[in-house]
Amino acid sequence: MKLATRRRPTAEEIAAIAQAEDQRLRLAAQFARDQADADRAEQRRAEREQARADKRARKARAKARARRLAQLRRHAATARTVGPLLLVNAATVGGQLAYAHDQTPAGWHPAARIAVAVGVATAAESVALYVGWHAHDALLAGARTTAGRLRRASYGIALVMAAVNYSHFAGDGLLDPTALAVILGVLSSLSPWLWGLHTRRAQHVQLLREDLVDETGATFDPARRRAFPFRSWLARRWSIDHHVRDPRAAWEGYRAHRTAQRAAAPAGRIRAAWRTLLGRAPEPAQPEPAPEPEPAQPEPAPEPAPAPEPLSLDDPEMLFAARARLAMAEATARIRARADRLALVDREPAPAPVATALAAPVPAPAPIPEPRPAVEGPAAAGPAPEPRRRRPGWPPARPPRIRSLSRARRRPAREPERQATEPSPARRAAGGPRIDVSRLAAEYERLTHELKRKPKGDELGAAAGYSKATANRWMRDRRAQTPAQ
Repeated sequence: MKLATRRRPTAEEIAAIAQAEDQRLRLAAQFARDQADADRAEQRRAEREQARADKRARKARAKARARRLAQLRRHAATARTVGPLLLVNAATVGGQLAYAHDQTPAGWHPAARIAVAVGVATAAESVALYVGWHAHDALLAGARTTAGRLRRASYGIALVMAAVNYSHFAGDGLLDPTALAVILGVLSSLSPWLWGLHTRRAQHVQLLREDLVDETGATFDPARRRAFPFRSWLARRWSIDHHVRDPRAAWEGYRAHRTAQRAAAPAGRIRAAWRTLLGRAPEPAQPEPAPEPEPAQPEPAPEPAPAPEPLSLDDPEMLFAARARLAMAEATARIRARADRLALVDREPAPAPVATALAAPVPAPAPIPEPRPAVEGPAAAGPAPEPRRRRPGWPPARPPRIRSLSRARRRPAREPERQATEPSPARRAAGGPRIDVSRLAAEYERLTHELKRKPKGDELGAAAGYSKATANRWMRDRRAQTPAQ
């Protein structure tokens, strides 16, 4: 009964359910894609971390391998240097050990006999080496005298131990040598000298490091030494004396020295020495005495300067100089009064109030009184002369003023050809310097090519030798001329 009463869903409800299911499926698919992307990203991250760890491990293994190889090379170099010496000492110690073992009482324990023999043999052969080590240390410390004394002592001790080692294995006396006795004796005597080879090498390396090696003279080829043995020895002696290490330069220098010596003794050096011993050597030429200098003559007294002529107002040159001085003073005062107005001509166009102020007339400077020159002589006692009257038309009229500064700045748009080679009319009226437009253009093109952009005013001015304002004004005029061209 309940099933019969259940309401069937409508089409809209079915469509809504289907839409919700589709939305759920899309979200599930999107979630699955996002999860897969996250898993792949995590996997890639883990792989990168693993690669980095592997790379670090490889580097660590390579460094460890390089350290082991370097250590092995050091050990090999040490063994190559010390190995032969240790073999020599082992042989000598073995000879002493065999003799000491035979001389110990037979009733002792074998271990005691071996221990005593090892001690005696090692002590006998190590005394000379110990003294030689102190000689090595003293030589590297710079105590050459102490090192030489200790080295000679080690050689003496080694000779004594060599004689003892030789006597152990000789025949029926010292004059009955055997091969083993000679070998052990020679090795015992050579042991300190062989260790001294390493000492001398270490000292040479130290001197090279401190730049204290005494550089000997030139070394000649064996063929030259065989052909000229005595002359080669003399040339090497000369090169050592003159600090010459180049064989060619040393040979040529000795030949020049030898030629000079032969020229000094034409008959031969032996004959010259014999004549000197007999007192027959020619006396050297005495230098001629220098001529006595002449006694110094007293210089004549300078003539007194003529007395200046007294000034006179009737002199036309004096009147002209006074008038020129007054004219220069008036011109300087007039230029200083208008200096500020003339400086504004080279600046940017001024606003209306400033232009109006510039257009106002400048008051005339006050007249400068004419100085009276000092007069000496009879003219000073007479009546004072009347002041000179100014001639008509003095001072001269002022040059015309520029009424509009902005008009001179706008003219380049209408007259590009004149602006390209000459400064602006305002700048010409102000008497400013001419601008080398071609130089500015060349520096502008060069800086544009080098900087890959348009240069700034300070960069262009520094390159062309002008101020920043001049460079900016030139670039502004260039931009104004670009549409007209």
